[in-house]
Amino acid sequence: MYNLRYHIASMVAVFLALAVGLLLGSVVAERGMITEQTASLIEDLERRFDSISAANDQLSLGFARDHAFAQAAVEPLVRGKLEARNVVVLVGTGRVDGVTAVEEVVSQAGGNAIITSILAPGLGLDTTESEGLAGYFELRGVEMAEPGQDLLGQVAAALVREWQSAEPRELTALLTGAGLLDQAGMEGTATVDAVVIVGNSEAGCDPFALEVARAITAAGGTAAGVDSMPVEGGVPAICSAGGLSALDHVATPQGMVSLAWVLSGRASGYYGFGDGAVGQHPPLDD
Repeated sequence: MYNLRYHIASMVAVFLALAVGLLLGSVVAERGMITEQTASLIEDLERRFDSISAANDQLSLGFARDHAFAQAAVEPLVRGKLEARNVVVLVGTGRVDGVTAVEEVVSQAGGNAIITSILAPGLGLDTTESEGLAGYFELRGVEMAEPGQDLLGQVAAALVREWQSAEPRELTALLTGAGLLDQAGMEGTATVDAVVIVGNSEAGCDPFALEVARAITAAGGTAAGVDSMPVEGGVPAICSAGGLSALDHVATPQGMVSLAWVLSGRASGYYGFGDGAVGQHPPLDD
């Protein structure tokens, strides 16, 4: 009986060993297959990555060539469009992007950029009056408006009248002396043809700058609100909503050409990438 039990136990052990061997062999085979599939997948992904990388390199080279061409095309496209015209570039306090691009395109178009800094938001006229303003208007037989929006519009209109004449810049001197305005590049007999408001991403559109832009367009000049990129509630959006021309990509070749077209009176509207823009640039036919 002992021998039979031993024999049965031995047989069971053998079958168990065979079962475990088959199971282990199956797992090893499956893992080997998975390993081969993984290796094949990795090789396929590497081939695709190399192909995509090569395509991206070609796209980057193409973009660089196109951008260089567009940059080179700006000067001949804008040449003479602002010949002998004076453009006041209104900037506020804080970080202002796009001034260099505006100066460059105005210069390439034959014009003169007059950088004018507004040193106090709204010239401080929204709640108080600048010292000497009452006397300035009194000498001209004009009653000064109450501090706020009405005074902003009154001062802006008077300033534009002064800029569009060859008379002494008394109001400009008054505002400069009060530390509210800083202007460089304005000759005594120069007359202003256009105004550009350059955006401040932190402070938005200065209310006095907006009134100056409105005043010069009402007087027959041109104006635009610009920025280097679309910003919700930024200068281009506010100017466009107020019926003025606007650009939110002034540092690009398309933006620079658009600015020359707008300031020369060849086009009007909102150009750029933001909501409401009619395109990246106006038609380029004269």
